[in-house]
Amino acid sequence: MQLMKNIVVLFVVGMCTLFIFFSASNSHTNSTGAPSGFSGSVSDGQNNCSSCHISTAQNLPSNTQVIISSELENGDQYTLGASYYISITASSSSINKFGFQACMENTAGEKVGQLVLSETVRTQLVGNGDYITHTALGAEASGISTWLFVWNAPLIPKGDLTLHTSVLFSNNNNLVSGDEVIYTTLSLNAPEYGCTNSQAFNFDAANTIEDGTCFFSQSSAVLSLSYTSLDVTGFTGEELILPINVHNNSDEDLVVNVERHLILPGTPYNWFCWDLCYASSVSQSINGIDISSEHYTDDFSAHMLAPTPGNYAIEYCFYTEGALEDSICATVNYNVAGEVYGCLNPNAFNYNSLANVEDSSCITFPQPIWSFSEPTSNNHIVAVNSNTPVLLNNEPIAIGDWIGVFYEADEGYVCAGYTEWLGENTTISVNGFDAEIGQGFPDGEAFIWQVWDASAGVSWPMSVTYSLLQDDQGSFQNNGFSSVTSLANIQPINSQLFDLPSGWSFISSYIATSEMSVDQFFSPIYEDLVIVKNNSGASYIAAYNYNSIGLLIPGQGYQIKVNNTATFSTEGDYLKPELFPIALLGGWNLVGYLPKVSLDAELIFQELIDQDLIVIVKDYHGNTLIPEFGFNGIGLMNPGEAYRLKTSDSCLLQY
Repeated sequence: MQLMKNIVVLFVVGMCTLFIFFSASNSHTNSTGAPSGFSGSVSDGQNNCSSCHISTAQNLPSNTQVIISSELENGDQYTLGASYYISITASSSSINKFGFQACMENTAGEKVGQLVLSETVRTQLVGNGDYITHTALGAEASGISTWLFVWNAPLIPKGDLTLHTSVLFSNNNNLVSGDEVIYTTLSLNAPEYGCTNSQAFNFDAANTIEDGTCFFSQSSAVLSLSYTSLDVTGFTGEELILPINVHNNSDEDLVVNVERHLILPGTPYNWFCWDLCYASSVSQSINGIDISSEHYTDDFSAHMLAPTPGNYAIEYCFYTEGALEDSICATVNYNVAGEVYGCLNPNAFNYNSLANVEDSSCITFPQPIWSFSEPTSNNHIVAVNSNTPVLLNNEPIAIGDWIGVFYEADEGYVCAGYTEWLGENTTISVNGFDAEIGQGFPDGEAFIWQVWDASAGVSWPMSVTYSLLQDDQGSFQNNGFSSVTSLANIQPINSQLFDLPSGWSFISSYIATSEMSVDQFFSPIYEDLVIVKNNSGASYIAAYNYNSIGLLIPGQGYQIKVNNTATFSTEGDYLKPELFPIALLGGWNLVGYLPKVSLDAELIFQELIDQDLIVIVKDYHGNTLIPEFGFNGIGLMNPGEAYRLKTSDSCLLQY
């Protein structure tokens, strides 16, 4: 027996030596990841990284730690079929190489659920997918290393579970000695079957899976009712039936009747049975049923046969002879399913909440024209958890919205990675800079975030907070990793400041005020104002309070004259440029400038220039843009200003 033990020990040491010998790294941390079977789990014989790496008590710093982070905490119950992000963070100020292996097991040593890679740069699966471990790049770090992955819970209960995790802290001496190993776990409890309805008589807060055993009751001094549910579900053309037990709580025999009340008009054909079955036209039982003292009857049943889908409610009241006012009532909810054709996309204009069959009629906003950079070999992974609050004006974003990460280039904001929000754990792979294609995120540059609201067709700039568990806090690092803890749209612009030169100039506003009358809009500079004119020649003359313009129109420009330099501001709602396309007439136009930042004039009109529709553009200084000669004397177009332009035909300007 002692000989056999020695053979086993020699085999384990030999295997570890082979793993190290064939490692491609100059460190003893295995660059191909830890071989399967060294997580420290029950089925691994509690072997972990220390089976191959020999500790010599190098006394790691006091700040050395391993943290397992997830939506689930120790002792939480897992939800069947749910997906959970799990991150393992190892930190020690003196270490620059780390390794790990983890697996999920139940108490019987069975691998449970499914491990899924959320990124492939730092992590990989081994052992037929039963284990997750580091890659060569995933072993490189400086003082701290984080590995992120997804665990899909099983579809059926598998008992209590444990995430076994073995983490290696390497001293990088190219030997197996002098390394340290920390073994830690995350324990999860199995979901409990039982009644989960808090209104039920047999409710238990520990239950997490409804097993259909809920029992309800309600009572008066004389009668009480019991039932498993007051909701009955079925399909059109199918008879829906719901039974109710009626109890006699008194010390004498009673004769009990029942009366039916229709709650909603248009309720489909229905009837009830109480000793005998009553037609739909009868609302009150003719015969009562004798119920002995402290006994009950199960003779009552409610019935419905609906030709169309819908939700219908009917109240049934039980009473003793001559005591209708003391009746006890229960409302039965009939939920009738069936095919209702319509648009199922909640972000569409014509979304039909009652429809259950898509008829391809949905009308939606076009997807955002974000300028995507090409995929590159460099990337930075950003994780967004399903529970991360992503808010637009304090409301959670919806399925189908987009979340994107941008950097700023000469042509404007460029999207380097995005994801469509599905309400699930997700990651965004942000493309790094590639010199050959001249695109991608430069190292160290801060992330710029936007969310596209699919229901409104609007892209919102976002403010973001990041998890402190990762080093990379909101700026691009090649092979970096970040996770966000919240996103909220930057509060919309609600004011605009105007600086007018003395004399003539052009003016426009990207703010819509509560009162857009031209005299009200310019009232702050009334003393200096001489005249305002629109493109068609209508005017507002302040001295005479003469107003033939009427209301200011979003997207239109105006010519204005003041006696002195004037400054004023206005407050209201920001006119998002994408929501206000500007119709241009063939010939001369005076257009407003809706973007909140200055942009190159040629870039603004490029689409129309490509169609040979722009003849000339002028600012109030007299500078021009003449596409025919490739001349741009305007340069940047600025908020608050307006521009006179001539087109060869009618067209649409979309900022």
